[in-house]
Amino acid sequence: MPQLTSELRGRAAGRAYAAAVDGPARVPRRSARRLLIGIAAAVVVLAVVFGVTTLRQQVRYREYREATLASPPWRREALPPEACVAFAVDWAMACPGLGSWCENEAPRLVTECMQHGDRSAYCDALGDAVASTDFGVTQCEQMRAGVDGRHLQRAHKKFCAGAVRAVAEHCRARR
Repeated sequence: MPQLTSELRGRAAGRAYAAAVDGPARVPRRSARRLLIGIAAAVVVLAVVFGVTTLRQQVRYREYREATLASPPWRREALPPEACVAFAVDWAMACPGLGSWCENEAPRLVTECMQHGDRSAYCDALGDAVASTDFGVTQCEQMRAGVDGRHLQRAHKKFCAGAVRAVAEHCRARR
């Protein structure tokens, strides 16, 4: 029995020690709560700042779009396809909105421009060139020659590629 008692005492002491060591760790400390509240507050503030910035940018984009596209040049006279591409790329380069908004608008502008006028002779002259992956590359490179800065050249390349693809799609659809 003396062994059992000392064994029980050892277990009880072990449990008391474990309770003393593990006990406070189970309850979150005040500093951990404050840290979590601080992180959550920072995330909320950043989300609000991002949302307000995006809304302001969207308003500027909408105003720019309405001001510049109220009377596009192809409604006054039919523009050649190269002029359609140049207009769309220049419009997108000056666009104050997010890159994706402007990038998506450039092909739409070219499509609308191409629909104003008879393009059958132009498309027939291109033939199967519109199916080539390098269709319009030289035209875009020539247009990009005057653009300074690596990031502006990258944006110009995207806008021009989208605009030239719109010309190719217009010609493919006419077949």
